[in-house]
Amino acid sequence: MDYNEVYQRGYAYRMGQAKKKHKTIKDPLGRRLVDEFAQNLRAARTSQHLTQDRLGYMLNTRYSRISDFERSKADPRLSHIAELARALDISPGELVDLCAFHPRDYPLPPDGHARP
Repeated sequence: MDYNEVYQRGYAYRMGQAKKKHKTIKDPLGRRLVDEFAQNLRAARTSQHLTQDRLGYMLNTRYSRISDFERSKADPRLSHIAELARALDISPGELVDLCAFHPRDYPLPPDGHARP
């Protein structure tokens, strides 16, 4: 579908990419893990004097993906953590230490639903 087709059909059209809507993590433990990962990724990357662009090139992705990870705007999958650790030549545990946090220390906020 080209621009004229879209425009003639009356769809809202924006030049460039549509603005990404980032999901917010409601679980406090999940939020803490993503924030910790973001801080550790930035520290590991800057300690090796790599730019986001260069790290993205090493992973065959755009620098904006690295930026999203470092700003806690994207939730990393385990495969992303493994790829980043391999590219940075560090252990995955240096990016996110799953043993450092316990769910009981980060209770879920009340949402009004009955729980058994």
